[in-house]
Amino acid sequence: MRPNRIGLWLFLGSLLLYNVNMREISSADTMGTRLLPLALIQELRLDLDSFFRDYPAGRPLPYWVQHVRGHYLSSYPILPALMAAPVYLVPLSLFTGGSLALVNVLAKLSATVFAALSVLVVYLALRQLARPPVAAAIAFVYAVGTSTWSVSSQGLWGHGPAQLFMAAGLYGVLRAEADRRAAIWTGIAAGLMVASRPTTGLPALAFMAYLGHRDWRQGAVSLLGFLAVTVPVTAHNLWYFGSVQGGYAQLHATHALFHGVGGAWTPSVGAGLLGILVSPSRGLLVYSPVLAFALAGLILSLRDAGPRRPFFAYMAAATGGSVVMLGTFAVWWGGHSFGPRLLTDVLPLLALFLVPVWPRLETSRLLTAAFLLAFVLSIGVQVVGVFYYPSPRRVDWNWTPQNVDFAHERLWDWQDTQILRLLRNGPRSPGFESVG
Repeated sequence: MRPNRIGLWLFLGSLLLYNVNMREISSADTMGTRLLPLALIQELRLDLDSFFRDYPAGRPLPYWVQHVRGHYLSSYPILPALMAAPVYLVPLSLFTGGSLALVNVLAKLSATVFAALSVLVVYLALRQLARPPVAAAIAFVYAVGTSTWSVSSQGLWGHGPAQLFMAAGLYGVLRAEADRRAAIWTGIAAGLMVASRPTTGLPALAFMAYLGHRDWRQGAVSLLGFLAVTVPVTAHNLWYFGSVQGGYAQLHATHALFHGVGGAWTPSVGAGLLGILVSPSRGLLVYSPVLAFALAGLILSLRDAGPRRPFFAYMAAATGGSVVMLGTFAVWWGGHSFGPRLLTDVLPLLALFLVPVWPRLETSRLLTAAFLLAFVLSIGVQVVGVFYYPSPRRVDWNWTPQNVDFAHERLWDWQDTQILRLLRNGPRSPGFESVG
């Protein structure tokens, strides 16, 4: 099969797979992002004022919206909503009113498009490093064996756009070796990635730093592209929220109230780092054991003395730095969600590190068998997330027997893990009426 046709099938296959459960799965975190395209299309506004005109005075607002400068604004970055607007446009013109069920359908469709596109772009990026069949195999692992399927494709989080632009940034960095014009697009992709999820700042810096390492002019051009996106975003955040963090500043201030922690960050990185890697109910290697091979590939890439070593060194620093940073985040488990949601953003980088380990898989039957077993287990976990999560609140693991946001020790309970509880509770029926 022709390489470009492989990419097309990866995109179409992923898009179909991501929609097969016929449900939107996120949380109230995405509510503002789901509603904002309606305001943009129907009223040409970037606020949520129309949804809060009759809101009772003095009643506390939901955490996902903030009243600033006389307007009701989403607490979360607006870029994912702007990207979703084209998906909303035609259906909203045909079905006026915008019921919650319709909003959830369109939000889910938008999320699946972003996630499927990220699969395609991961494949295109990896083709710069590996043969098309290898690039396709790794892209397939990324598509169905990670939270790309169970999280970012299921709801209008910022993760899907961040993954898409991270994959585009990787492609641009690699493409810039043959085409200098790719440097500007790399910077723009890095800026859009950060605008979607500010926690992707380290990979953005790594993209630009590596281009500067190779050629200072390409580094400078990529920086200009990055600033073209991030300066307006920063200006928006400062004007409305008074902070470069935007709405996140207020969200972080509420961590004690909603998550039982003292602040946004903790100096004790050990517990959080172990948690996001091996916690039975949030650990990356529990929910996607196949990515243990990516961590092995990261180490192998640093031992390689070949011409790609500088590239892999920069990407390894970005990956490791991002994981450590999230380990210092006080709410490292990501609140009420399925698995290691916060690490979803760096999945394109983790997919990249399957490239250095692939030659060893091709020459060792034992390693191949171990990889396939880990891959099958990873797919099984994603199936649980897609078809079983969330359970009804009265039996949902996040809520019972205690709210995990305050009973943090439950994150380490191997006898009552989120995955096992979901299997015991059984699958959820299709439907788009619920909020989460």
